[in-house]
Amino acid sequence: MVDSNDAYDARVRTPNRKFRLTIRGRRQVISVNFSELVLFVGLGAVVGFAGGLFAIGGALIAIPLLTAGFGFTQHDSQGTAMVMALASASVTLVIYVRKKLLRVRDGLIMTVCSTAMGLVSSQMVRYVNDRTLQRSFGAFLIALAVFVWFGHLGEGDRSAPLAAPAQVGIGSLAGTLSGLFVVGGALVSVPLLERVAGYSQQRAQAMVLLMLVPASAIGLVVYSSAGYVRWDEAIALAVGAVALAPLGTRAALAMKARLLRRCFAVVQAGAGLLLVAGR
Repeated sequence: MVDSNDAYDARVRTPNRKFRLTIRGRRQVISVNFSELVLFVGLGAVVGFAGGLFAIGGALIAIPLLTAGFGFTQHDSQGTAMVMALASASVTLVIYVRKKLLRVRDGLIMTVCSTAMGLVSSQMVRYVNDRTLQRSFGAFLIALAVFVWFGHLGEGDRSAPLAAPAQVGIGSLAGTLSGLFVVGGALVSVPLLERVAGYSQQRAQAMVLLMLVPASAIGLVVYSSAGYVRWDEAIALAVGAVALAPLGTRAALAMKARLLRRCFAVVQAGAGLLLVAGR
């Protein structure tokens, strides 16, 4: 009989399993071989471009792909995609800051509310059935896609400040949905900011990133502590996403608001259908 420690050492010495990661002082061996690494980096790059384009970090596309195409559970898909989304969103936010599209005064209350509610709702995820979480997220995306497609949103850019009650409501909703669905907050907050505040699509996306980066960071800690992050794939996805997210962001800034909004709706609907129809 082979000792378990000897078997562990043999896996560590295997040439195509030589990537290592240290988390909280515990050595974990990343068990992805080179071809899988290239695949996930490439997938992260494509998804990162879309994340930069729509200011959602790419998780909207990555979650159904990981669930339907790679056999991840919904919980693992969301936790793994959150690593990539956080990295991509942080890079994208820097670009929006440089373009002076952020209104920090409007965003402060929303950011605090979003962060607080994201912490609360992310704690609830572990008690939700995996299939229920997947289908409810899919149905939510399809309904939202219809609203975004037919709505006349994001085609102006009003300069009036956003009232405090509106900030509290939008920030709380964004944080709650982000904790539950990772990208739910961005998907709802962008059209809400366009309708309530009269923001352009690009400014609304910038404001949403300001809210969701800290909320996503807290959510990632919760998902990781619950064991819902597959770190090997997550890091590979994040590397690819960071590489192409800036290109997607620059494309968003150059596009007309209506075209950007309708592309956003198509991606939402496609992701929702994948989740609803997935096993």
